[in-house]
Parts: sequence; C-alpha cells; structure tokens
Amino acid sequence: MTLQEKKWYQSKTKWGALLIGVSAVLGTVGGALTGGFGTDTLFTLLTEIGAVLAVFGIRDLPIFNSFK
Repeated sequence: MTLQEKKWYQSKTKWGALLIGVSAVLGTVGGALTGGFGTDTLFTLLTEIGAVLAVFGIRDLPIFNSFK
C-alpha cells in the first residue's frame, strides 16, 4: 500500500482541527468582547491558535503516515 498525497482540505483530521480551533477562537474573542480583553485572554487565544497549528503539523509527520 502506498501513501498518497492529499490536499489539506481532503483530510478529515485537519477539518476537525480547523473547526475545533475556529470555535475555540470565536468563543475566546466573544468572551473578550463581553468581558474585557486582558493578557490572560491574549495568552488563551495564542494557545488555541498554536494548538490548531500543531495538529496540522503533527498530522504530517512521517511517523503517523507510514504504511508497512
């Protein structure tokens, strides 16, 4: 079995990560708009964005995409 390269939008894992990340970011931004924007909100927002980017990067590592 060979590994086929897919576009990012053909991956269910990446779509899931994107949807979860967008919902988390929108929730944080909505909370910031209603309750004030502090440094804790900024760090939360950066962490959420970083987690989504990590899922995109980890998913493409060869160890997870190898077939025997």
